[in-house]
Amino acid sequence: MGSGKYGAVSGMISRMQMMNNISEHMAAVKTYAYKKGVPTFEARLAEANSGMATKGVNYARATGETIDFSTGELEASGNPLHVAINGDGFFQVQREGGGFAYSRKGGFKLDAEGLLVDGNNRQIMGAGGEPIILPTPDVVISPDGEIRGEDGLLGRIGVFQFADNSILQRAEESLFIPSDGSEPEPHPQPQVLQNNLESSNVDMMRTTVRMTSNLRTFEATQKALKVYSDMAGKALEIGLVQ
Repeated sequence: MGSGKYGAVSGMISRMQMMNNISEHMAAVKTYAYKKGVPTFEARLAEANSGMATKGVNYARATGETIDFSTGELEASGNPLHVAINGDGFFQVQREGGGFAYSRKGGFKLDAEGLLVDGNNRQIMGAGGEPIILPTPDVVISPDGEIRGEDGLLGRIGVFQFADNSILQRAEESLFIPSDGSEPEPHPQPQVLQNNLESSNVDMMRTTVRMTSNLRTFEATQKALKVYSDMAGKALEIGLVQ
């Protein structure tokens, strides 16, 4: 019965962790280019069955998350410096502490010096890894990232891709960095859409259904824990009578 109680408790903990994930999704549903994470769990039944575990075993536990990089809906913004990537790819961003990070958030603007920056004033890098300086925000951005103004070609927004997006992990403020230090390659055929922003890829309806299902499962594990506790109490009473 003790193992059953530990199993019920670990199930409750797992559902609480899942609820934290769902809450994060709901909070970020209006955050442009947010990518939802799917928590991953592992079972520890093998350890319990082997006889190696002499104490309570956490039969299920969260081991991390898998980031879903599917494209969100594209929303027209009317701002010529707003761009969205349709399909795979990332913008390259200069981090404040040095080095680069990668983002899908294309709500760009110009700083006081004319540098193309993101909403947190971090430089957006060009296709060759160079800063982009524009004389005016009134530009035309083609699907391949080329920026043109009255004087012709002014630069090109870099769009990069990784061979495997699963190596990317979250960094600060909607940025991603490769966990193994891999360098991306320039996207051979980027699809950059001007005057658009990519919305979050969180489906509110599906997330609400997940939340309801998760709550019901949590309640079921609570009931299971109570049953095991009652059984343990009855067993103790029988032992005292004997």
